[in-house]
Amino acid sequence: MAAGSNAFYTQQYASAVELLAQQMTPRVASAFTPMSGEGKAATAVNQIDAFEADERTGLYDPVTFGAPTHNRPWVYPRHFDKAIPFDSIEQMQMNANPQSEYVQGVVAAINRKMDDEAIRAFFAARNMGESGTSVDNFNTSTNQVGVSVGGTTSGLNVEKLQNAIQIFEENEIDLDMEQIYCVISPKQKRNLMNEIEVTSGDFFKGQVMSTRNVNGFLSINFIVSNRLLTDSSSYRRVPIFTPKGMTFASWGGLQTTVSQRQDLRGHPWQVYGQGHFGAVRRDAKRVIEIQCSEA
Repeated sequence: MAAGSNAFYTQQYASAVELLAQQMTPRVASAFTPMSGEGKAATAVNQIDAFEADERTGLYDPVTFGAPTHNRPWVYPRHFDKAIPFDSIEQMQMNANPQSEYVQGVVAAINRKMDDEAIRAFFAARNMGESGTSVDNFNTSTNQVGVSVGGTTSGLNVEKLQNAIQIFEENEIDLDMEQIYCVISPKQKRNLMNEIEVTSGDFFKGQVMSTRNVNGFLSINFIVSNRLLTDSSSYRRVPIFTPKGMTFASWGGLQTTVSQRQDLRGHPWQVYGQGHFGAVRRDAKRVIEIQCSEA
């Protein structure tokens, strides 16, 4: 009786299907300003630069017209898909139907590509102008917090975050009206938790240490990601931004289908997903890079 019971439970365990640990949703792209794209390219926004008023010093003077500077950043779609087949023989051998898990896995795979595209766009060159022919590179001289701020070749620290906030304010970003987001790796989160433990008051320090959540520190929303890029010196490129600084455009949204392949022997089933999307730095003054060492 015992042997039979063990065999039964082993069979039941083997028939379970589950996805291994992985990022399932787009964490970074969801913090951007969203838009719907059409055609082969789209303008994220039509921009007008700041201009100043003129002082009147006399009566009945002729009007002097200003010439506001107009510009527009362009966003282009990138195309991603994934197809996963499963045959009736495989289903029989697995003693399970993996269709639902395959659909979830395909959606998760494309969602991760959304974040890859969002992260790429933070510091990538962008196309500007009436037709997108002008190229604008990320300005590291004005919008970068260097790796040695707050300590020689250091990781993420409070001084770097305060430096970034200062740049926002010097760029006339009203932080009472706009939220700040910062994408960090688990390493930067650990750096920050260590510093909060040393420098912060008992209330916030206790909150951070008990929840392992640094959100709200300096009124910043932190997003933890394992997909951040590094520069040529292997320093982590940590973006800190407001949502108005970035645009994420979707051409038709994420689409999935489950269909039977009549053209293949055995008529296997196919889970298919595709997404068409792109991202761009919408306003350069609202996007800052923090260099972080992970040594």
